[in-house]
Amino acid sequence: MNFANLPLWGVLAGVAALAGTLFLLQLLRVRHVEVAVPSTLFWRAAAREAPVRVLRGVFRHPLAYLLVLAICTLLWLAFAGPEAAEDRTATFRVLFLDGSAHVASGDDFQRAVDAVKTDLAGMPEGRREVIWGGARNLKLLKAGEDRLMLDRRLEALAAEAAPSALNEQLRLLALPGAAPDALEFVVYGRAPADAAVVDNLPPGFVVSRAIDYPEAPSNRGVVALGVNAAASGSWDRVDLLIRTAGTQASKPALVVEMDGQPLDDAHLEWLAEDVVVVRDLPADGATVQARIQTADGLPVDDTARLTLPVREVVRVALVGDPDPAIRRAIEADPGLEVATDNAAVVIRPGGSSAFAGLPALEFAAFEDQANAFELGYTGDDSAEHALRASIAALGLDQIDAAGLATDAKRPVGVELRHAELPAISIWNELLVSSNFTASRSFPLFVSRAARWLAGESTWLPYLAAGRPLPSTGAPGLLASTPDPLFDALGAEYVLGAAGTITAADGGTRAVALLSDPVTERHPGVPLAVSQVGGGLSGTGTLTWLILAALLMLGAEWFIYHRGLMP
Repeated sequence: MNFANLPLWGVLAGVAALAGTLFLLQLLRVRHVEVAVPSTLFWRAAAREAPVRVLRGVFRHPLAYLLVLAICTLLWLAFAGPEAAEDRTATFRVLFLDGSAHVASGDDFQRAVDAVKTDLAGMPEGRREVIWGGARNLKLLKAGEDRLMLDRRLEALAAEAAPSALNEQLRLLALPGAAPDALEFVVYGRAPADAAVVDNLPPGFVVSRAIDYPEAPSNRGVVALGVNAAASGSWDRVDLLIRTAGTQASKPALVVEMDGQPLDDAHLEWLAEDVVVVRDLPADGATVQARIQTADGLPVDDTARLTLPVREVVRVALVGDPDPAIRRAIEADPGLEVATDNAAVVIRPGGSSAFAGLPALEFAAFEDQANAFELGYTGDDSAEHALRASIAALGLDQIDAAGLATDAKRPVGVELRHAELPAISIWNELLVSSNFTASRSFPLFVSRAARWLAGESTWLPYLAAGRPLPSTGAPGLLASTPDPLFDALGAEYVLGAAGTITAADGGTRAVALLSDPVTERHPGVPLAVSQVGGGLSGTGTLTWLILAALLMLGAEWFIYHRGLMP
């Protein structure tokens, strides 16, 4: 047993002091003395001079002494703050509080919170921790922290519109050295665990569930919402696909809105009872919302939102007589057109001042620049990040650099520099190389170069909570470039809860839930019933000490009034 407020020697010294003090008080008795006074006028003075109590040598009433000593000892131990000694060989417990969309129905989330608080009271503080399983897994309560801290941290938390990250947390704790050898992982909520994840846990790792929820009510929600280039071939149009799923078998009553305005049902092309396509929507950056009108047991997945891309035709001015391969590449791209006025970018020979105020793709001689590709960059990112992103955006990682170097008889390199306007300058001699202009990557380079110069924003076919960003190389996304907001040092960027995020261009993008396990109320692999809670430690021991002292005080009062105790 440990004590929070006093060392062990201080507790023992206090008990000894109480025993000695009570012993002396037990010896203290009232002294009856008869004093003769000449007149009643002097009785007050005589009373002051006579001692009221004296110590007697005979020890009486040992049972009464022991009762009072027990009461005082209990109160003293309660003041010392008893704590159960930590058994480092005992099982370490991780309490996983599900804060995902799986518990966004009814009182599921509140039941999980109440169960966590109840079970914490019976656990040693050093052998447990609490993890929040919402859009991001967070440690709510560390081992050794007082459980009262959990109440404050839970005040601003509620179930989030995000799939559960339970399996990711299990994989993390299963890594070598990430957790004690003997560990019980207790799930508070409906978050499903995959059988493959549970089966691969190391020996001594037990996964259990604390609450036996009733069967989830029927539900239907939106599980897919995405766009792609319009099948009609219109560059400034996109096709929208919507898919629903759930435990309700009936066809959903679906409403599709653009910036709050509902589309006529005639625009909805049903491919199946759960799949609908809306064709040729304008790619103008509007927000599309798909909403199921039928009420069900889980409202959080009834609505999904998506920000449409902005797809505009880039007008390209051509100066002089450019290589025919350049004109063919522009004419083959429906998103580019040759223009003589209102151009967005210009392609010109090196040294030309035509369209001086526009971002330019120039072709310079060997002797005018040291590297085959020189990029003028206007952003605020680091040079290393900007160079890597620019090479990927322009498709330079797809060209045959070795073949170009052989034809040019010199190394082919890329240089990035800051400039007032975006600019690309390449060796003019590369245009005579069949390895470049005749390759399949050349039209891609021209297309991406024009859009890179025009500053076209990245767009993605969908944004779903809990999933990595979709590949920017999806069909119809030839001009897509990595967004610096989503570049997590080369790692996959996983979105959090449904809602909105801010992109690098300052605009907002809608993120939808789109989770089959949530919508279909997938229970996951069956888990054992948790046996945590019910012990006596920390504040529980303190409570019992005070209750015992109060009971003894009541017994003392009863005995005294019955005349059985002096």
